[in-house]
Amino acid sequence: MSKNLEQLHEDTFRRKAAIWSFGEEFLDTDQLRKLNYGNLVLRRQAHLFLSHGVILATVLLCLFWVVSANWNKVGALLGLLDKDDHPMVQCYEVVTNVTQLPPPPPIDVPEPPPVTPKAATPPPPNVGKIKKVGQDEAPVEQTVATQKELKQAMQTPTAGSGSGHGSDDVPMFVPCEKMPGFLEQKKPVYPEMARIAGITGKVFVSVLIGEDGKPIKAKVMKRVPADCDVFDACAIKSVMESRYYPGIQNGSPIKVWFTVPIRFQLD
Repeated sequence: MSKNLEQLHEDTFRRKAAIWSFGEEFLDTDQLRKLNYGNLVLRRQAHLFLSHGVILATVLLCLFWVVSANWNKVGALLGLLDKDDHPMVQCYEVVTNVTQLPPPPPIDVPEPPPVTPKAATPPPPNVGKIKKVGQDEAPVEQTVATQKELKQAMQTPTAGSGSGHGSDDVPMFVPCEKMPGFLEQKKPVYPEMARIAGITGKVFVSVLIGEDGKPIKAKVMKRVPADCDVFDACAIKSVMESRYYPGIQNGSPIKVWFTVPIRFQLD
C-alpha cells in the first residue's frame, strides 16, 4: 500500500515538473542549432534583415535628394509641369551714361601777410638797488577831553604806578594822515573797592595801535586825582580789549600812539 502511494506521488511530481520546465529537447544545444522554425530562425537571419534595411533606406534617401534638387528637369522630362508653372525670368537692360567732367579750377591760396619784425624794446633804465624803507612809528596823542582838562593835565605832575603800566614820559606827537579810532570800545569795569569807597576819577591811557589795528601796549599818562591809581588796571584792560582801525601814513598802515581818556564816575 505504501509503495503504491509513493509511486503515485512520484508520478504526480513528474507531471507537474514537465508542465513548468522545458523538455530535454530544449536543453540540448546541438539539437537547438538544427531547428529551422520560430525565433531561432529569426535570430540567425537578423543581421541580414538589418543590413538590407539600411541599404534600402540609404538608396531611397539619396534618390529623394537627387529628385528634389532637379525637380524642374525631372518634371519637364515627365511632363508634370505646365507652361504656366515655369518660373518667369525677367531681364532688364541697364543703360549707364558716363559723362566726362572737366578738371576742377585751381584753388587760389592767398599768400600770408608779410611778418613785420617787432621793434626792439629798449632795456629798462638802471635805477640802482631799491632800498626798502621801514615803516615809521608815529607816536600820536589824541584825546577827547576839553581844553580845561588838558591844561590841568599838563600842570599837574604824574607819577608812575610802579607796575610797569605808567610812565613819566609823554610820547612825542608825530603828524599822521589818518588817526586810528575805535571799531568796538570795551567798557571798563568799575573797581569794587572804589565803588564801595565812593571814589571817582579819570585816567588818560596812551595805547600803541599796530599795523593790523590790534593794541600792542598801553601806558597810563595821567590820573585825576594824581595820587589815585586804583583805576589804572581797569583802564589799561579796557583799552587792550577794544578793537581799532590802524593809522595811515603815506597810504600804508603804521604804528600809532593813541591816547584815550577814561572817566570813572558813579551813577
